[in-house]
Amino acid sequence: MEERIPVVVLTGFLGSGKTTLLNRWLSERRDVALIINELGDIGIDQHLTGTGVSVSLLAGGCLCCVIQGSLSTTLRNLFMARKNGDIPAFTTVVIETTGAAEPFGVVAPLEQDPWLKKRFVCQSVLTVVDARAGADAIAEHPEVLEQIHSADALLLSKTEQAEPTAVQALQAQLHGLNATARQYRLDTNFPDASLLDESLPRRCRVTGLFAPVEGATLAAQSLALVPAEKQASRHNLFSASLRWPHGLDWPLWQAALQQLQAQCGDALVRVKGLLRVNGLDGPMLVQWVAQQTPEMTPQNRWPDQDTDSRLVLIVRHPEADFPAQQLARWEALLNQLQAAPSA
Repeated sequence: MEERIPVVVLTGFLGSGKTTLLNRWLSERRDVALIINELGDIGIDQHLTGTGVSVSLLAGGCLCCVIQGSLSTTLRNLFMARKNGDIPAFTTVVIETTGAAEPFGVVAPLEQDPWLKKRFVCQSVLTVVDARAGADAIAEHPEVLEQIHSADALLLSKTEQAEPTAVQALQAQLHGLNATARQYRLDTNFPDASLLDESLPRRCRVTGLFAPVEGATLAAQSLALVPAEKQASRHNLFSASLRWPHGLDWPLWQAALQQLQAQCGDALVRVKGLLRVNGLDGPMLVQWVAQQTPEMTPQNRWPDQDTDSRLVLIVRHPEADFPAQQLARWEALLNQLQAAPSA
C-alpha cells in the first residue's frame, strides 16, 4: 500500500498566534501543503502566510462542524493534484483551523472516510495557547479547553507579555488538563519545523475526559462521531465580513474601530482585517483579540491587486445575525466619515 501522507492539525483559540508560528516554520520548509480554515467569508490569513507552498482556503465556517465535508473534498483534490504533478510534491499537509475549531471534529474525516484513511494519517495535533489570555480564556471559552484536551503538544505564545508567575501557573494548569502533551514556551524553546515530522501518540479521542474547571466536570466528548449536520450550531461564535471599496485617514479609522468596539461590547471576540489608509502604500493589518489593545501593523504592499478595505468580526452572542447587524451599522458610519469634508 502507498505510504500515507501525514497531516498535522495546528489549532488554538482566536488570536493565539497560529499564523505567526506557521510563518516561522514555513521559512524553513517548502515541502508542505497548507489548508487554512476561516470563520469569516472573507479570508485574511492566507495573505499573511509565507509564499512558496500550496495554500487552500476554506472560508465561511468551522471545519469541525459547519463545513466538515469541504475538508474531505480539499484533501482529495490535493492528493490528485500532487499525483498528477499539478502542484509540488508536498510531504506533509498542515491544517490551520479556525480559533473555534474542536480538533477531534477536524480529524474525523481522516478516520471515517475510507478513501482518505488509505492515503492520509493524522500525525499530530498542535495547540497554540495564548499565555497573555491565560486561565481566563480557559474558563470563558469552552473551545480553548477542547483544544488543550486534544493536543499532542501545547505551544505557549505571548509568554513574554505575561507575568512569569502567571505563566508558571498556566503551565501547571495545562499539565493538569493534559498531562501527556509536551509543552513548549515559544519565547525560550521554540520548536523548529522538524516538529511537523514527529508522529506523536495521542490520547483517546472518544474516552478521554476533561479535567474539572471552575468546579464543574465536563463530560467526555465524542463530537467526531456526530454527523456534521447535527453540529452546525455547536459554537456560540458567529462571524460577519465587510468589504468596503474606500480608504480613510488614519485618525478616522481609529475612531471607527473604537466605535465598533463600543457597539459590540463584551460580545467582541476577534477582529482582523486589511484597511486602506490614505497615504500608505499598503494596507494596515488589524489583529484584535477581545478587550486587548488592537495590534495595528502597516504593510509595505497589498497582497494582491485587491485594494478594498476588508474586515472580519467574530463575536460570542446568542443571536447569529448580531455581527452582521453591527457591521451594517459600522459601514454606515464609514460612509459618513468618507463623505464628510476634510477639516
